[in-house]
Amino acid sequence: MLSRFPALDGLRALAVTMVFLDHFGGGAHGGLALRLLDVVRRHLWTGVDLFFVLSGFLITGILYDTRDDSRYFFRFYARRSLRIFPVFYLLAALLVALTPVFAFQWRPLQLTFLAYIGNFFANHDFALYQVPSARHAAATVFIGHLWSLCVEEQFYLLWPLAVWLIRDRRKLIATALGLSALALLLRIGMVCLASPVVAERWIIRTLPFRMDGLLLGGVLALLLRGERAAVWQARCKGIFLAGLVAVLNIFVVTPAYDAPLLLTAGLTMTAVASAGLIGMVLPAESMAGRLFSLPPLRRLGKYSYGFYIYHVLFGFAWIAFLVALEQRLHSVAVAGVVAIATNFTVTYLVARLSYEQYEVRFLRLKPRFDYDLETARHQHADVSR
Repeated sequence: MLSRFPALDGLRALAVTMVFLDHFGGGAHGGLALRLLDVVRRHLWTGVDLFFVLSGFLITGILYDTRDDSRYFFRFYARRSLRIFPVFYLLAALLVALTPVFAFQWRPLQLTFLAYIGNFFANHDFALYQVPSARHAAATVFIGHLWSLCVEEQFYLLWPLAVWLIRDRRKLIATALGLSALALLLRIGMVCLASPVVAERWIIRTLPFRMDGLLLGGVLALLLRGERAAVWQARCKGIFLAGLVAVLNIFVVTPAYDAPLLLTAGLTMTAVASAGLIGMVLPAESMAGRLFSLPPLRRLGKYSYGFYIYHVLFGFAWIAFLVALEQRLHSVAVAGVVAIATNFTVTYLVARLSYEQYEVRFLRLKPRFDYDLETARHQHADVSR
């Protein structure tokens, strides 16, 4: 109850590394090995799905364990705000401060991202996911990845009420599974009725179509709180392998990012595989648990939220850096390795500095909003959650 699982930081590290390589690991040329690596890289966007399932798992567990708390809603939202808002709004402030320097060309509807609803407007006008610079194209800011934060925040707004109203564990599981099935049906309907471009935009980037990832994580959290928790824990390896095999087959059959099968069953099976993986790493004594508890992974996982926010903001500048390296080194492969390693290292250092010098000042306030269970047991929840 309100427990800390070190290996989950390792999963965060895996997820954020997958997303990073999806964004910056492309353009492999020159041989079969590099082309095969690029095929794998093009599917690493599934790291976002792992983030969704992990968030659903942790948040549902917290909500269910504290559903009888005397200040249930206030404490939950206060703690979420301390974790999420400081970096997000620091980013907004920094971009505003840099606007005179780079002559950023803002559009009014981009303000909707401040309320975590920008994904709805940007899906209508994809140009809203970028903030061009009048000084130089390489200075353009990319905010397209913020759609995932919008989806999570919208989930955090709605799911606590459902947990508080339903309360019963089995009914919550049934509700989550029913809503997950609804998400799949909505995706099927969108694929059938809309053009591929429109279907991909809305299915990937809005809560109604993506809620099954978050909810299936919640189902896992609820199953592991029941009388058959040990049975479900033992089944997680099989669930992961079955989901992984299904996803890999879908990737082979329909490799295109906007393929109908991938946008429908593919997302569901990715969530299933992610839930199984989470369950696998929970036992500290398991091989998976030991692997994802390795210190380097845990350190990266600790800073993964900031890493995710910062990593692609100046993606166009990093691309320009890559092109310059290619011209200097006369090798696409070597330039790619150097650029990716430099980008990853710089992003990690920025995320670490952000966490240690800024975010932690807010996270230290979390004990002021301890749940009744924590107060009764004289324990404080992990501030990094």
